[in-house]
Amino acid sequence: MIDAYEETYDSSSVWEELKGARFEACTFRNVNWAGADLRQSRFEDCNFMDCDLSNIKALGVSFQNVRFEGCKLLGITFEVCNPLGLSVRFERCNLEASTWQEMDVRGFQFLECKLQYNDFTAANCEGVKFAKCDLLQAVFERTNLKKADFRTAEQWTLDPAVNQVKGAVFSESELKGLLQLWGLDLRDE
Repeated sequence: MIDAYEETYDSSSVWEELKGARFEACTFRNVNWAGADLRQSRFEDCNFMDCDLSNIKALGVSFQNVRFEGCKLLGITFEVCNPLGLSVRFERCNLEASTWQEMDVRGFQFLECKLQYNDFTAANCEGVKFAKCDLLQAVFERTNLKKADFRTAEQWTLDPAVNQVKGAVFSESELKGLLQLWGLDLRDE
């Protein structure tokens, strides 16, 4: 089992069994773990840059104070991760087709991310900032979006009748995302 502290890894790193591995204060650059079995692994105070973790097996994975920058994280079922101390930040990441069902994602940051086809059903997204994120076909149903910031987010739609949106912030030009589900025809003139 891998137990690493303050190590730096790149595309030339050779990987043994990652299941149950522990990494603390480590940096990963251009690492390709697409489809890897990371069950029960622990990452604390780690940075991932330009890595591919698409379709990882995430059951029990612990991400504590982890930053992902320019990473590909397609199809990850984040709700099976260890919720204890879960704290992540995503910058310029592709998280397409990932799920966050019934998760508490308060405090998460999504900056310039592709969140297309993500499922936030029954998640607690209170105060989450979706800065310059593409939310095409993202699902918000029974989601707590109180004080969430959608001002610079694009292509989102949500129904205020089935989500908690009190105090959420939207740009006037993107308000169509609140009305689209009702079949209204919005025109500038």
